[in-house]
Amino acid sequence: MQGIERAYCDVCVRAVIGAWRELMDATGVETLRRVRYGKGDTLGLDAITEITIKERLEHFDRHAIFITEEQDDQVRRRWPTDSDPVKQPLMFFCDPTDRSNQLKKFFELLSKDNPLEKIGRLMVASDSGKLWEDTFEAPVAITGPTSAITCVRKGEVIFSVILNFVTATIFAVTDAGIFQYRLSDFASQEYERLTLSGIIKNGARLHFPTTKELDYSPDDCRKFVTFLGKEGYRENFNDSMLFTESADVFLHHSQPPGPPRVMYLSQLQQGHGAIGFIMANGEKIGEWMHWLPFVKYARTDDGNPALRAFEISLERPWIKNGMLMSTSKPYSLFNGGNPSYLDISQLRNFERPSQFRCMMVVAPSDNERILHVLEQHQYREVTTCF
Repeated sequence: MQGIERAYCDVCVRAVIGAWRELMDATGVETLRRVRYGKGDTLGLDAITEITIKERLEHFDRHAIFITEEQDDQVRRRWPTDSDPVKQPLMFFCDPTDRSNQLKKFFELLSKDNPLEKIGRLMVASDSGKLWEDTFEAPVAITGPTSAITCVRKGEVIFSVILNFVTATIFAVTDAGIFQYRLSDFASQEYERLTLSGIIKNGARLHFPTTKELDYSPDDCRKFVTFLGKEGYRENFNDSMLFTESADVFLHHSQPPGPPRVMYLSQLQQGHGAIGFIMANGEKIGEWMHWLPFVKYARTDDGNPALRAFEISLERPWIKNGMLMSTSKPYSLFNGGNPSYLDISQLRNFERPSQFRCMMVVAPSDNERILHVLEQHQYREVTTCF
């Protein structure tokens, strides 16, 4: 990364940490009440994180474009109109609180006997990781609620930072590699000085093993994670034709997290079942944008790309809330020209850019079982388009 990009990464690291600290410092009542922020019926746990991140980014650079579902109206008039990537401004795609429905239930359980105590203290006093896994699913390192920011500059994804609220682990995904760093006391001021360099120096690399390393069988390579939890998603998935038989026998989880879903392909999933690929099933951009830096920067032990990404385009795409669930090449964000790049200007005509949807598969680079199926259907590889 260039110097200015590293500076932005440091700001984003401290922004998600600030959001975590604010959330941990709030009481159960504060996190669960409805507030007027954004759409007018937002939960405190959503507003707390978004306000903190937005203010920290704007304090550093008031001209940067900050994209969340709540901020569409404000950013749309500043959206880039030129498809030339060099002329596209710095943009931050943010999901301030992923899995907020599950987090709401988790905070209700955590604070039911003491709603006026700080969430952070309640988590320290309980086995919060076990409570999460008992209530929802394991491993909490992947399935836990997160805050995520991904930076896009001049047609390229530059970095992502993701922070898991339950495990208090921050992930930094840059050209230096993919690192995880465990935080401890939410009240500690030292984390306000944490930088990317500190995460790299004191953290641990996150490994994305090959299917050969994991000794996967052909059926293991077909096991997958995608979202099928609402009306229309099952029909959309079936039209992808990735399976000739029922896919349910291979489905690991039908209501997975958004930004950290790509970590199902990492070492964090070992011991919790084989996963051969993940899929964005016509989901909004805030769910899958954060996967792209993982695809770009994850490497095998011999230095080759560990992951590959394919965009699925259906001949008769389904529609969800007025938006296509899959996009053909002319409408895609992934410009495969020479040079290839991520064309964010494609979203300029959408009233709500954050609602843009896509179908995408990400798989280990040696998972021939699923990659060959994608190639049979002539789905377009977009691994180098961002």
